[in-house]
Amino acid sequence: MAELFQAEARELTGSANTRRLRRAGMVPAILYGQGKDVVHLSIPESQVNSAVRNNQPYIQLEGASTESAQIQELQWDALGSTVLHVDLTRMDANAMIEVDLTISLTGDARASINQIIRTTTAVVPAMNIPNGLVANISSLNDGDSISLGDIELPEKVSLLSDPSTVVVTCGAVAASETPAEEATVTDDAGSNETEESGGDE
Repeated sequence: MAELFQAEARELTGSANTRRLRRAGMVPAILYGQGKDVVHLSIPESQVNSAVRNNQPYIQLEGASTESAQIQELQWDALGSTVLHVDLTRMDANAMIEVDLTISLTGDARASINQIIRTTTAVVPAMNIPNGLVANISSLNDGDSISLGDIELPEKVSLLSDPSTVVVTCGAVAASETPAEEATVTDDAGSNETEESGGDE
């Protein structure tokens, strides 16, 4: 899901005003592109940090500007720890992009599992990138497998990889190594030795 930025109009520009914004917990930003006017905005620092932390370049603006945008550039302080300014470019709200999605497993299989691939390339909505794909292994038995084409895809998501690509294989359950019979034999042998030693006395 795209990050949500609550944008406020920024009427005043210049160093003094931007410093005042930052002290108030806001980050100055500009929005441009698609042949429209440049718009000066301010965005809560917490929302900018969230987008950076989640590695999410696609955002949805609300408030002073209700548009879809992409983070084009971030200006950092000298220590590289604080975002000082954000450049945003307008983009189509229905834009589709190519991303690599992780594949996670859910459920308990009836045999040992071997995951062959852990990521796959897909085309997804820029404003609604899924967290990943999930393969359900609950119904797998020895010799079964799951291919990319068997995984349920989120809405508007399509795979670029071959649907027949195997994701998971299911093998035999490893036999438990419980030497029960050997233990019994040992016990019997120990018992016999005790009886014989008792007879000698």
